Amino acid sequence: MDILLITHDPDLKEYRNRALVERLEQAGVSIKALAPAALTFHWTRRQMVLLDRRGDPVEPRLVVNGLFRNEGEGIEVVQALEYMNYPVVNRAGGWLAAKVKALTTVRLAQAGIPHPPTLFTLRNRPGLHRYARQQLGLPVVLKPWQGALGVGVARYRTAKGLRKRLRNYKRPVYLQRYIRHPGRDIRVLVVGDQAPAAANRIAPKGSWKTNVYLGGTPARCEVTPALAHLALGAARAVGLDIAGVDIIESQGRLLVIEVNAWPNYLPADPGLRVDVAQLLTGYLLRRLHKGAAG
Repeated sequence: MDILLITHDPDLKEYRNRALVERLEQAGVSIKALAPAALTFHWTRRQMVLLDRRGDPVEPRLVVNGLFRNEGEGIEVVQALEYMNYPVVNRAGGWLAAKVKALTTVRLAQAGIPHPPTLFTLRNRPGLHRYARQQLGLPVVLKPWQGALGVGVARYRTAKGLRKRLRNYKRPVYLQRYIRHPGRDIRVLVVGDQAPAAANRIAPKGSWKTNVYLGGTPARCEVTPALAHLALGAARAVGLDIAGVDIIESQGRLLVIEVNAWPNYLPADPGLRVDVAQLLTGYLLRRLHKGAAG
């Protein structure tokens, strides 16, 4: 087997996974898509053996981490494969850093990547709303510790509103200064050491959220040298080979607001205007031809 795709979608119902498998097979690549729970690790006296659900040996030349569920179900399987010295595209550490927003912030900060001022803590406490208001100003954006598609993200314009929301908030707190923007942000696709495509995401009328899942409209965006440089730096900082980097424009500056592992895309994305599955296929073929050394 050439490639093992570890995915929460082993039946390939989602376009991003189905299209990738189809393109790779068309290129003559032997690929198998398996859920993390379908793998069994068997330690013998001599070695660790990897088996599929039927008990057949699985020996890929390259592992692709296509997990996407926020809770991280199965990420330890990817990490175990790394421990067994299988080369992995989107290693477990980078994937986790992208999924947990606080870890994304730490890695971006360490790398000096421009990012909105942020405050986070595992445990809410009395007076946190005052400290947040003093340090971040208003409005502020409260985001889920782990999340995607803009679900659960809320903006608070007033001290009263923020205090009321945090009063009985029992989950980890991740607060970010609200960055005023021109009604859009930019999703930049990163594949290896290239940023081959980008799309503007335009917020619906009356909304500040740009996520396409929540009604945002994708539109074409030129990948400028500045966008490419920032997106590639963010993906490297977080530790991803394949990523969707969300960038916002504010007062002539570009800021990274999120880094997404295994980004979703559509068959004919009107914003990216590229065959993303084919781009990913080309990258994975290069990894294979280099002996999967990266």
